[in-house]
Amino acid sequence: MKRASALIFALWTIAVLSIMALAFAYEARQHMGINLYVQERNRVAHLIDAGKILAEVVLTSYKDVADWSEEQNDEIDKLLEEDVWFLEKQTLKSSSKCTIGPVFLDEDNPESSLVTVEIETANSGEDGVININELYSGSGESGDSKYMERWWMIFQIHGIPEELDTPKDGRINLWNVLIASWNDWRDSDDSVTTIDGEECGAENEWYEEEEEELEGKAEEIDELRRRPRQGPIPDIKELQYVRGFRDYPAVLTGGVINPWEEDEKNQITVKGIMGLFSTDGSNKININTVKSVEALMTVPGIYDDPSNDPEECELEAREVAEAIMAAMKEKPEDREVDESLTSWPFKDWDDMIRRLDDSNSTVDSSDIGSDAKNYITFSPGENSVFKIRITAESMGMSRSVTAEGYVNDKTIRYVKWSEQ
Repeated sequence: MKRASALIFALWTIAVLSIMALAFAYEARQHMGINLYVQERNRVAHLIDAGKILAEVVLTSYKDVADWSEEQNDEIDKLLEEDVWFLEKQTLKSSSKCTIGPVFLDEDNPESSLVTVEIETANSGEDGVININELYSGSGESGDSKYMERWWMIFQIHGIPEELDTPKDGRINLWNVLIASWNDWRDSDDSVTTIDGEECGAENEWYEEEEEELEGKAEEIDELRRRPRQGPIPDIKELQYVRGFRDYPAVLTGGVINPWEEDEKNQITVKGIMGLFSTDGSNKININTVKSVEALMTVPGIYDDPSNDPEECELEAREVAEAIMAAMKEKPEDREVDESLTSWPFKDWDDMIRRLDDSNSTVDSSDIGSDAKNYITFSPGENSVFKIRITAESMGMSRSVTAEGYVNDKTIRYVKWSEQ
């Protein structure tokens, strides 16, 4: 009996010790996994820091590199020995965008860790290209003397009717209401903007009266309890609180602008304009990076005075804008270029005019007004804001950062930083 008890006790002890050993092994494995996770997370974080440094190296000195020349092909090894990021800087200088990498932490094991950096001007690509904060009457260095003409073109291009029959205010000049209300939201005074002798805008008093009409609708009041900023807006979405834009949201988002019309034949469908705008940069459009013909059509000089016949003005502006973008595919004959490309950025105004005149288009330089020189740029300017995207990967873990910044005294000043 005693032997049986001893055997049971021994078996029980072995079982307990086995469970404890398994528990210790499991805990050790968990700790090892956690340590590995922390290690890789830290490595990815360091790769993001490395990508940030790479972006700053290129951004702070890209203007110092020479333009492309045929001779550089024979000297490329020497050039890269002197500056390993020479080609990236040259690409950014000519095209306003470039990609650095992917740079591998271990060349023998490229899948282990890598970092990639993409840089482009913030008002290029698919992003809005017109800085709305400059599209108002303004004074001094800010504002645009042709802001009303440009607004007319924007509305015309997007099918927004100049006049609209509304259930609340009757027949209104919608263009004037939108332009004046934005002008009052953006400018620094409290005077309601007048167009053609009529007060069309909205200052604090108008928004206060609107709130009184919404009394009892707490949610709507909280959402619309906004007042004119009287300065630049930080986010384009703020337009939805401005008189006119908030009353007819299809102006921003697209869709039916007069849904109160029961007869579908009387409903007007428009394209939204929100995607056309940004809130930073200057009032100039980088013609080498813009992908939107509509944005280019809003440049004074590319369009003619739209006040007489907006529809005819739109057709002519579209023809000129499309011809300019097509001319970028015409190889320059007066300078050395990389002939392996299919499109060559314009070097400057004269280069654009020459290539347009040499093209097969019916449009030539005489169709572009001199005003366009004040609204077009061919490379990142002194006040250009750059969008920077850094992507890091390590052992199956990835992390990305999207930032925006500008160069000031050879230093990058960041205005946005978002991590994913």
